[in-house]
Amino acid sequence: MTNTLLTEKEMRRAAKAAKIATEHKESIDCACVIHGNGYDWIYVDRLYNMLTRHFTKSIRLHVYTEQSRSVPDHMIKHVLDEWPGVSGRRRSWWYKMQLFNPAHYAGQLLYLDLDTVIVNSLDWILHLDTRYFWAIRDFQSLWRPQFQGINSSFMYWNTVSFAKIWDDFSCQDIHQIRKKYNGDQDYLTDVLSPTKRKFIDNTRAVSWRWQALDGGMNFQKRIHKIPNKGTEFDPKTSLLIFHGNPKPDQVQDSVIQSHWR
Repeated sequence: MTNTLLTEKEMRRAAKAAKIATEHKESIDCACVIHGNGYDWIYVDRLYNMLTRHFTKSIRLHVYTEQSRSVPDHMIKHVLDEWPGVSGRRRSWWYKMQLFNPAHYAGQLLYLDLDTVIVNSLDWILHLDTRYFWAIRDFQSLWRPQFQGINSSFMYWNTVSFAKIWDDFSCQDIHQIRKKYNGDQDYLTDVLSPTKRKFIDNTRAVSWRWQALDGGMNFQKRIHKIPNKGTEFDPKTSLLIFHGNPKPDQVQDSVIQSHWR
């Protein structure tokens, strides 16, 4: 009986999600999270500019942030609920979980980390099957081929269809969750059924440091394959993911500078 009720609930959510998608098909809803002082506001501006350039449809950028932060009128502000003690490096990423709360936004949503550099068209995203939660296969898979974990730098999903993620998360103690999981993507890997999530093509989003810079990384020798080569990527690549350091504003590479603007 429980399984039947759950299926009916999911069906109602899917129907609502389809209605929302139809109503808002004229624009693409995108999101970012900025919390604390880890990133300057220029990262939000640059992300907005890159999204605008690389979608043929218009975009709406939803900015999830603190109450005190000013957000310009051409963006949509969502005020984050503050979690005491959850701030700063290797902590603020947990605020991405509030993206899953459909009370903020109900419908299909594209999320990108602020330090993502967009280098080609993103229109292919609009052809992804919206029944699924889409993410990047974590870059640990580069040296652990069987690894099936999520990298949450890119996420594309319907917040209504997947509202159960927030329902379950929000009734738990964030501090207890943090003791069990290193970050939001580890939690999501654990709670998302493999039948409901998919990874985008591995050429669409690549690690800048490990795949695009200087010929990519030789993981056995822990050195780049072609030192001083600079940034190169496949013509199908749309997203360069900057995890760790340096960040895009610290890089003097001409290819990055030409796209991160």
